[in-house]
Amino acid sequence: MSTERTATFRQEVGRPTNSDPNDPAGANQSVLEEPSSGRRHSAADDAKPADEHAEKDADETTVEPRLQGYFGPDAVQVAAFAKALKKAKIRRFDPGDITAAEAAIAENDKEGSRLWQLVAHASSWGPVSAWGWPFIRNRINTLVGAQVDLSHESPARILDNVITAISDALAGENRQQAKRAENDLRLAIAWLLERRNADVTGVAAQVHRLFVGTEGDVAGRVRRAVSTGSKAELQATIAALHLVNDQVRTAKRERDVERRERFDLKGALDGLREKAARDTELIRRLEGEKAELERQLEEERTRAESDRRHHAHSSSQRQADVNTSLQRVKGLVVEAGEAVQIAMKRADEGSLRGLQAAERRITSAIDAITGIGK
Repeated sequence: MSTERTATFRQEVGRPTNSDPNDPAGANQSVLEEPSSGRRHSAADDAKPADEHAEKDADETTVEPRLQGYFGPDAVQVAAFAKALKKAKIRRFDPGDITAAEAAIAENDKEGSRLWQLVAHASSWGPVSAWGWPFIRNRINTLVGAQVDLSHESPARILDNVITAISDALAGENRQQAKRAENDLRLAIAWLLERRNADVTGVAAQVHRLFVGTEGDVAGRVRRAVSTGSKAELQATIAALHLVNDQVRTAKRERDVERRERFDLKGALDGLREKAARDTELIRRLEGEKAELERQLEEERTRAESDRRHHAHSSSQRQADVNTSLQRVKGLVVEAGEAVQIAMKRADEGSLRGLQAAERRITSAIDAITGIGK
């Protein structure tokens, strides 16, 4: 951008105007200084007819409530056009009216000043809103190209593409092209704020160098706007400063909350780490005790098996010893029985009865010993 054009463009913000401070239509008009003559030039001047006799009061001028009338050869005041729409109770523009109006824009509003004035002062009206925002979207799409998806791309990325698309014209020497680039930028910003809910501080951060310049110019321009600026500039500057201060306070609160949450999370994390260390030590100790118990259990199993085998061997040995003893006793008793029988053959009748009784007892003893042996 040339030095002269850069200085002229940046004087739009923070400079007093000659407009009536109580005029609501002048609140949103940007002020340009002609480098050659020094006269102030507002965006509303673009909509004024060359013939001063055409500047009639809205009450004295018949304004058609049609969009093509607003963009016709003769400029129409936005207030008069809005009044005509309200009086005619227009809710939506006819398709034929829209087609004719969009053709008229290409012929009669090459810089986009009338369109910008309509958006700046009447975009909340139903018919203007219903037609205007989709039309501006198409206009932005033409600027950035079809490769940028205006529905899904971030507002910041869209604005970057718009700035790239208009930068050459904005920095150029052709005033008409520069004015169109300026209006295209402002229309894009309006659409992003209204239809894509863009962050106003983010938008300001992206375009501040175009309007303000270097960082050192900011404080001076804000100071001039507050001290000697128009009522509209004073109101806008105070509102912007209040918004910035409010966002700074909000950011500080969020930072403090984040710090507290981070401190709490750090404390909780340290507690979890300590608990994990204790649990790890407990698991290690329990695993050691488990291994010791398994070892003791295995020893008990081995000992029990050994005892069982030893007991089984001992029982068999005792049984064998008992059987041997019984057989020995049995043999002795048998021998005693045989001795009694021999004695019975030699004894008299009285002794015989006693020997027979003894024999019976010995026989019973032999039977009993034989049963035990089995």
